Order: sequence, then C-alpha cells, then structure tokens
Amino acid sequence: MTEKAHRKIKQLLNRGSIIWWQRGVTAFCIIVATLILSINLLPLQVSLKAGDIAPSDVYYDGTATTYISTLQTEAAKNKAADEVGQILKFDKTVLGAVMIDIDKDFAAITQTVDDQTLSDEARLYVLRETLPGTYSDEVLRYILSYNQQDLAKLKESFKTIVAAAYDGGLSSDDIPAAKDQVAAAIGNLNYSDNCIKFLLYYNEGKEWPPSKVYDAVATAGAVEKAMNKVSSVQVTVQSGEKIISKGSIVTPEQVESLEMLGMKKESLQILPYFGLFLIVAICFWLLHLYMRYYQKRDYENRSSWILMTVVVLLVLLLCKLLSLPDISDNTEVAKQIGYLLPVPAAAILLAVLLRRGIAIFCTIILSVFMGIICGGDLAFTIVAIGGSLAGILSTHNLNQRSQFISSSFYIMVTNAILIASWGLLWSQSSEAILSGVIIGAINGFLSTILVMGTLPYLEGASGVTTVVKLLELSNSNQPLLKRLMIEAPGTYNHSILVGNLAESAADEVGADPLLVRVASYYHDIGKLKRPYFFIENQSSPDNPHDNLQVSLSAMILTSHVKDGIELLKENHFPWEIIDIVEQHHGTSVLSFFYKKALENAENASSVRQDDFRYPGRKPQTKEAALVLLADVVQAAVQSLVGDERNKIEAKVREVIKSKVDDGQLQECPLTFKDIGIIANAFLMVLSGFNHQRIEYPEDVAKEVGAVIDEDKYKDNQQPNNDGDQQGNQEPVAETGQADDQSGGAEN
Repeated sequence: MTEKAHRKIKQLLNRGSIIWWQRGVTAFCIIVATLILSINLLPLQVSLKAGDIAPSDVYYDGTATTYISTLQTEAAKNKAADEVGQILKFDKTVLGAVMIDIDKDFAAITQTVDDQTLSDEARLYVLRETLPGTYSDEVLRYILSYNQQDLAKLKESFKTIVAAAYDGGLSSDDIPAAKDQVAAAIGNLNYSDNCIKFLLYYNEGKEWPPSKVYDAVATAGAVEKAMNKVSSVQVTVQSGEKIISKGSIVTPEQVESLEMLGMKKESLQILPYFGLFLIVAICFWLLHLYMRYYQKRDYENRSSWILMTVVVLLVLLLCKLLSLPDISDNTEVAKQIGYLLPVPAAAILLAVLLRRGIAIFCTIILSVFMGIICGGDLAFTIVAIGGSLAGILSTHNLNQRSQFISSSFYIMVTNAILIASWGLLWSQSSEAILSGVIIGAINGFLSTILVMGTLPYLEGASGVTTVVKLLELSNSNQPLLKRLMIEAPGTYNHSILVGNLAESAADEVGADPLLVRVASYYHDIGKLKRPYFFIENQSSPDNPHDNLQVSLSAMILTSHVKDGIELLKENHFPWEIIDIVEQHHGTSVLSFFYKKALENAENASSVRQDDFRYPGRKPQTKEAALVLLADVVQAAVQSLVGDERNKIEAKVREVIKSKVDDGQLQECPLTFKDIGIIANAFLMVLSGFNHQRIEYPEDVAKEVGAVIDEDKYKDNQQPNNDGDQQGNQEPVAETGQADDQSGGAEN
C-alpha cells in the first residue's frame, strides 16, 4: 500500500473519530442538561382533573397570590374575536376575468354562426353545449341569424350591464341580487324579444364570481387587534380560601387554579420529563449541526467542544440552583428571581474564548432552558437573550479586561428596559416591575464577576487563545519581544512592519486582524538563536556567510523556523501562533543560495532544489498566508532604493505572484480575489511608509544635525534586508522572493 493511501486511511479514521467524539459529547450534554432541568421540575400536587367530583374540600394554605387566568383571559378574547365580522377585500381582477369570459362565449357564438360546414341542427347543438343556461330552439335560431356586427353590439350591451352590476364590488351574498339587477336591465334594452330572452337565459345560467372576497389576513388582523385589547384576567387567591368544595364537580377554572398555585398533580408523571428530554435533545442536536456545518474549525477541535460543554453545563447548573430559593412571600415578586440567572456570563465567556456565532447559538439554547426553569414564562427567555446579546456585542472590540465593566453596564441597561417593558405590557404590579429591574441589574454585575473570575482558568485549562491573551502577547514588555528588540533590533523592526502590513489586509479577506498582527511580531522569533547571521541585525560589513559553505548558510537560515517553534513552545505560546510561525515561509526556496550552489557545483545535477527549501508546511489558514506575503513584500520593498521606489507596486505584485506560482498558497482558503485585495491593502500601507519628504534648507538641516555625507553614506551603505554585503545592492531574485538574498538577507 502506498504512502498516499496510508495518509488517506489515517485521515478517514481521524475524521471518523472526530464525528463519534462530537456525537458522544452531544449525547453527554443532553443527558446532563436533562438531569439538571429535572431538579424540582414538578412541585407537590393534588390529583384532580376537570369533571371529577371533589372527595373533600380543597383549601389554599399559601400566601395571597395573584395569577393571570389563561382560561378566563382566553374566554374574554374569544368573545372579542366573535364580535369581529368578516372583512372583505375588493378584487379588481374579477370583473376583467368576467369580461374575458363573456368575450369567449360570444366568440364561440360568432364562430358557430360563421361555420358553414355545420347544419342548422348541428349549430343548435354546438350552442347548447358551449353556452351556459337553457335556451329554446326559437331563441337560438334567432341568435344564429345575427351577423358579427349585431352580435358584437349585443355583447357590448350585455357587458355594460354586467359592469354596472359589479360596480362597487359583489360579495357571495350579493350575487343573486346582482343577477336580478342584470335581468332587470336586460328587460329595458331596446332589442327583440328573442334577444332579450337569450340574454336572460345567458345571465341565469352564467356563474358570476364575487369580486368581494373574504380577506383572511385582514380579518385575522382585526381579530388579533380585538383580542390584544382584552386585558389579562387576573385572579387573586387569598390564604385559607376554599378552592373546591366537597362533592362539587371540578371545573376547568378550578383545575387551572390548582396548576397556577402549584397544587395540581398529574396521574402520569413521565410525560413532562419525556417532553423535557425531547426539547433538550433538539436544542443540542441543532447545536451539533451548527458546529458541523458553520463552525468547522471548532467542530474538529476537541478543546473547543470541552470548553463549550463546561461553560454551558456549569452555567445551567448555577442557574438552576439560583432559581430554587424563594425570595419573597409575594408569588409575583418571588418569580422575578428568574431575572437573576446569569446566562450573559456564558454568552460573554463563549464569545471571548471561542466565537461570537457559537456564543449566540448557545445563548439561545440556554435562554430556552431558562424559560423551562422559570415555569415556561417567555419573559425570562426574552430577557436572557437580550442581556446575553448585549454582553456579546459589547465585547466586539475588546482590548483589555477592564472593558468587561462596560459590558456589565450594557447588560444592566438591557435587562432593565426589557423587564420594565414586559411588566408594563402585561400589567404587572409596580412592586413586581421594580424588583425585576433591580434583580436584572444585579444579573449584569454578577455575570461580569463570573466572567472575570473564571476566564483566566478557562483560558489556561482549555488552551484556547482569547483576544485578551493576544493583546497581552502584543505588549512590547512581553519577555520574548523585549529580547527581540534588544538582541535583534533589525528583526524586531521588520516584524513590526510585517504586522502592520498583514493586519491591514486581514479584515478585507475575513482573517483575524489581531491574530495576524501578534503572529507577525513573533514570526521571526527563532532568529534570536543566531541573530548576527541575518543581515538586518548586522552592524559591520563582515558577513559570516562569506566564510561558510552555501549548504550550511541555507541550513542556518531555514533553521530559524524550527528554532522559533521550539522557543514558542518553551514559553507556552498559543498553537495558533506556533502554526503561523511554522508556515510563514511555507516550502519556499532560498533561490540565491540555490543558484550559488549551482554555480559552484561541478555537476549541476548533483544539487537538489529541495535541499534549499524551508521545511515548514505551506500556509493552511488565511492568517498564515497573510504573514507569509507580508514578510516577503516588506523585505522586497525594503531593498528598493532611489528611483526603484517608484516601482513599489510592480515589486509587490511580482513578489505575491511568485508565491502563487510556487504553489505556496494552494493549501490555504485564499481566493484570487482575496490575493488582489491583499496586494491593494499592502500598497496602501506601503505608500505611507515610502512617501516623499520635504527637502529642508541646508542651514536648517545643520541646526538639527541632519546633514549627512551622502557620498560616504553610499559607499558604506548596508542594505537592510537584501543585497550584497560589500555595499552592492543585489536585485531581488527572479522568483520575487526577498527571503533568499545574498549574505542571508532572510526575513
């Protein structure tokens, strides 16, 4: 079996294991979430149903409670709906269709009259079969004697009468009266008796469609409007009040009271739990499908699944525990505890640790669960969704941990507005609304505390790279960056410029700008091992590569990738950055040293190009590809001097094209359109780097110490990234790569 076949089998096995892993995690979430939600799902209840005869008196021993009676409210709404009549709409196209139908009938008459191949009896038969209604032979023979002009005149007269009858519209109930109106108008026509009879027969046999038809939408809207005007019927039950008398037949309203007061007991207890299981299963299965088709990167990442599962289930458990205690003797106020459940904490954690799309989807699922925890009240689901979305959106431009405080504010305000609006909508008491607003504000504060307290632990345990982590790594006081600045200042400056270039194009092609910038800062961190072998860090004209074999120089230059990976792993850097460092040269060729080896070799066939390639993988992501392109573009443009700087655009496109032609971008998701966008973004930034400057008068320049001996400078100039170490500027290699110039000018 070939190596390719082995790789294919291994890939299939890995994919299969991933699928079974995700299904197992989904099943685990379904089971655990169902168990959590099952805690105290059904309160202590009384086993009675409508129609039963009460074996004893039933009293309510709790505190005074007010609830909204669904049955009575529904009855009031149904009464209001019944008072709304049907709404009809006028269909203007009906009259046109009627006129066309009349034209067709008279056209059939004309055709029969003109058909000389038919006998008189045949004509009578055709007309009876064609025209609606019942006609005598005398009337039909009379009509057959008409010519086209007479028939046309008769038709127009009849159409005028019908149009007048349809004026203003006809409903189904209006059709009989309209026919009578048409018949009366026909009788007033100045035609022969046979013509009048024909039109009367035709009118009687013709089915006239109504032009005023039932408007289901408008009627439903009117019904809904009428029903919405009906206020919810509130029922107050005092402590000690008798709900059901002994020997009486239990009514649906009394059963509703038992249910609202938590006293109803169903004979079959398994059904609520089965329904709960189905809801939970559907929610998590939809999450599984969403991850599989829309978040493939996280779907195949076990750490992401574990992190998501831990956050969702822990927050769900916390919400369930917070919902159990009673905070007030007033049932309406006690229900407001549902607004304290910290769903926004899970939303913010998932948005910061994973992706906003995943956070939004999980928020919806958790909000549904909040509705279940709070007895199916939609208010708690809506507030949970609103507050969570506010938290997610407030972390969009997160650049420091203190911004979580502003997230807390947004959650508080959103919760307060939604709770107050819902209370006003459903006529809740002022005490209930005020307590709900206060609890909702506490929710925002509590959620932020949970996020700030758990985020560092979740970051470390999951290995997920967050925005906050990337921001910390971008700080110039980070130990590795500080070392790079001191020990390899040229590489440090180059890395900063690469970061600016790559970041400028990231948003345009759908890449992560922050990840691109931070990875650019560290892409050449491996040069810390041998900084003086890279020309941007050389301050003297002596180039150590002049005394080395070409193959050894190539090995030293390419090894900075491996050295960088090792250094980053030692310092526990995120794997996203390590991957980009590994891929930022792809498998590019050090063409300068390769050509030099060919020139020095006695037998050119003995020199293998693969010996002069970087060992790293080709870029697998947009971010890695951006760093690769920004790296070579910055080095190439840096090598331009004098008049060559007018050729920046040509050089940028040449370098990018060379990477495309070399196949370095074939494994990443960039399109040709993306590559054009990247080139334009690079040029936008480079035009700022290389703009013309004002030429100061000599006396002013002397005052600031800015006069330079240009001839001396030119004689001793050392190129920053490319060129011969003896002061001769070497052109960029034919492949457009700026990472393989003489003297190890590698970037």
